[in-house]
Amino acid sequence: MNIRLLCLPLVCAMLSGCVSAPSNLPRGSRLVGGGLEIEYSAPENGTAILRERSTGKIVATQSLEPGDDFDFTVTRQENAEVLRSLFATTNAPDIGQFLALPTNACFELYFVPVKTKAE
Repeated sequence: MNIRLLCLPLVCAMLSGCVSAPSNLPRGSRLVGGGLEIEYSAPENGTAILRERSTGKIVATQSLEPGDDFDFTVTRQENAEVLRSLFATTNAPDIGQFLALPTNACFELYFVPVKTKAE
């Protein structure tokens, strides 16, 4: 079988953007989680980047060492101010003490490993 035919699907995926991270993230970013509750444990040194997919906005970043955890929950009080700045309008309804998120809100967690000199 011709080697060019084997590489064609990979080239098409790269050109369509399926393989790479969103443009506002560093090269080498890996999608490692998502949803309204995210728990992630770092396998190596790096940076966790929480991004809201529909707006493309960066919600949080955190440096991690091997075994460090990144936790995010939309109902956690510490996250309320960040979420309010992302989604609140002047007439946005509150549900209790928490902001009502739009139905298209989608959080993605990316991990960017620290590059070593060998890379």
